[in-house]
Amino acid sequence: MDVRLDGESNFEVEGEPSDVFAVIVAAEGFLREKGRAMLSVMADGESVPADQLVETMEGKPLDAVGLLEIASEEISTLVDICLQELETVLPELPTACHALGEVFHGEAPETGYEPFERLAEIWHQVKVRQMQVVGALGLDEDGLEVEGVPLAKMHSELNGFLHEAAEALQVSDNVCLGDLLEYELAPRAETEEKIVAVLRQCAQQQVS
Repeated sequence: MDVRLDGESNFEVEGEPSDVFAVIVAAEGFLREKGRAMLSVMADGESVPADQLVETMEGKPLDAVGLLEIASEEISTLVDICLQELETVLPELPTACHALGEVFHGEAPETGYEPFERLAEIWHQVKVRQMQVVGALGLDEDGLEVEGVPLAKMHSELNGFLHEAAEALQVSDNVCLGDLLEYELAPRAETEEKIVAVLRQCAQQQVS
């Protein structure tokens, strides 16, 4: 298997890796020692999403992949870009939740369906960016706390409410959607800025 990091064949795995995932883990460690974080993985030209690396690459024999391409970026640059993106979009998130809550409680709730789907997608991207920062800084999602609550617990609770909202959307339960947006999702949208502030602080501490 040919392994290329940022287009160069400058990495060799020591020992005998058991599968493709072991190679990826070793490459990630190699990059981190150089102050870089893994951005993307491609196997034989096919992109492998970060959240599918374990299920698709663990147990996969080395000869099952001809070319493994890993792209990376300097950790400080990646973190700063992600945090800037979040700091730009997050102030609008609570406002959007309150506005949509009013729509679903109003006389034309059906006009809120498409905007809600867009809101859910934006929020998904927010969490993806946050987890990129967490991973790049080598932080522990369970150990990192925001106002005394572990980040992992915050993510789990948010996912639960978003799932509940998606189910309400499927059956057009507009009252439930409005309540969830107003009383559960809007407060959590406000907390997102606090999460980013904690991540920014962690990033600054690592630089200093």
